[in-house]
Amino acid sequence: MNTEVSENDVKTFYSLEKALLEPANVRILDLHYKDLDTFPEEIFRLTNLEELIIWNNQLEYVPEKISNLNKLRKLDLSGNRIITLPASISELKNLETLVVSWNRLAELPVSIGNLVNLKRLGLNNNRIKNLPDTIANLTNLVELVVSENELRSLPDSIGNLSNLQKLRAPGNYITKLPDSICNLRNLNKLEVHENNLTELPSQIGNLKSLTKVRLFKNLLISLPDSFCELNNLQKLLLYENELKSLPERIGALSNLEEFELGFNYLTTLPDSIKGLEKLKFISLTSNEINEEERERINKMIPNARIDWF
Repeated sequence: MNTEVSENDVKTFYSLEKALLEPANVRILDLHYKDLDTFPEEIFRLTNLEELIIWNNQLEYVPEKISNLNKLRKLDLSGNRIITLPASISELKNLETLVVSWNRLAELPVSIGNLVNLKRLGLNNNRIKNLPDTIANLTNLVELVVSENELRSLPDSIGNLSNLQKLRAPGNYITKLPDSICNLRNLNKLEVHENNLTELPSQIGNLKSLTKVRLFKNLLISLPDSFCELNNLQKLLLYENELKSLPERIGALSNLEEFELGFNYLTTLPDSIKGLEKLKFISLTSNEINEEERERINKMIPNARIDWF
C-alpha cells in the first residue's frame, strides 16, 4: 500500500511517485527509510503539503527552497546526516512541529526564533554547543528536547518560553540552570539528568506546575529550600548525586509518589517526611544511613515501599 486514509480522511502518501500523480491533493508525505541521500526536488511541486516526514535517510543538507513549502505544519528530518539548517527554514511561518533529532547539527540558525507558531522542537542527539538567544521568541513552544548534545548552559532567554510544558535536556554538560528558568510557570516536566549540575536556582519553587523532575546523575550537594514548594510534584529522581542532607521542609511535597535518592551521602531524613502521605516508593540504596535511622524512617512512612539495598 502506498497510501493510507486517516480518520479525518487525509491521505498519507508513502510514495513520491504516487504523490506526484495528484500534487495539489497531497497534505501528508512520509518518505522515511527510502535511502535518500539528497532532498528530492520534486517535493517542491507539492504546494499544499502540510506534513513532511523524511526521517532515517542519508540527507546531508536541506535546500534553501524549503521555505517554498509555506503550508508545512510538521517537518521531521530526524535520523539523517544533516550538519546545518538553512536560515530560510525560519520562513515556514505555519510550522508547529520541527524534529531534527539524530543528525550532526553543531548549531541552529539565529533566525530559528522567527518560527513563532512552533509548539514542539526536537533537537536531541546532535552536536549542538549553544542555543541562540532568539529561541526566546518561540513563545508558543510547549516541548523543547535538547537531550544528548554538547550544551554547557541554557540561554537566559529560555525564561521567556511562557507556554513551555516539557523541557528535556539530559546528557549534556550543563553546570548551572539559568535563574530565568524559574519563570516557566507552565512547566510540568523537567529532565536535566546526566549533566554536571552542582546547584539549582534558589527560586525553583516558583515552578508550581511541575509533576515530574529528573535530576539523577549530577553533582548536587543540596537542594534549595524553595524546592519544598513544588507541591504538585509526583515523581522526583535524585539518585547518583552528592547529597548529604535534604531540606527540613521536604515533607511539604504532599503529592510525591516516587522518590529516588539512592547513591548519595545521606545519613538521615528530616522529620517532615511524615507528611509524604502519598509516597508509594522511596529508594535509599547506598547511602550512609545506620540501622537505628532506618527503623525511624520505616515508622515515619509506613505505607511506602523502601528500597535499602
